[in-house]
Amino acid sequence: MIRTLPLVCSRCGKEFKPEHQIYYQDDYIAQQIRDVKFVCEDCIRAWKEKWQIAQADFAEQDYVLTVTITLADGTVYKNMDCTPNEDTEAVVTGEDIPAEAQQRLYGIYKAWRDEQASRQLKDCFFQKEENGRLTATLTTYGGEHYEGVAVSRGEGGELVTDDELPGYIRDGLLVALESYEAQEIMLDTRVKPRSQNAPTTMKRRQNRGQWPSTYQPFNGSH
Repeated sequence: MIRTLPLVCSRCGKEFKPEHQIYYQDDYIAQQIRDVKFVCEDCIRAWKEKWQIAQADFAEQDYVLTVTITLADGTVYKNMDCTPNEDTEAVVTGEDIPAEAQQRLYGIYKAWRDEQASRQLKDCFFQKEENGRLTATLTTYGGEHYEGVAVSRGEGGELVTDDELPGYIRDGLLVALESYEAQEIMLDTRVKPRSQNAPTTMKRRQNRGQWPSTYQPFNGSH
């Protein structure tokens, strides 16, 4: 049976005639064609005009990428989860964003990602001086270099330096320091004489006959 379907915009509520193609709101709940939410050309143009991105701030925490977008008209969308797609060079969010704005967002994301990568520590060397003072020499992938920075721990275990350092440098330096301290503990444990760690019964050299027949850690001597 042939039926008619009035084209009514789901946004402005007006009937419309499509110019070249029909726009509709993607909705997986719609089970029948009459449930489809059509969008007229005028509303599409207004939607695209609204999405003029003035600023986009990306942030990543616990492997979750978010973005705060400020539009030219002052509208702000805060801390939206987002997913960059390298194949389409677009950033997808939970908000309906025109393809042009998604690509604009990807350009901003790429610049942010490159900046974050350049701030990562490439090398970090620690040196303990004769007076016990610990210094660090470090370089980032972006070419920033810091020579002989004195580092220590505060009363609360926080990182203390004698030079003013950017926050991202301090974060990387703290991770490197924790790794260095863990290695120092391991090395210190390895170089200790065995007698200091061995049980009392193993510190003395005893005759073979005094050990159980299945356990002979030393050669017997009389």
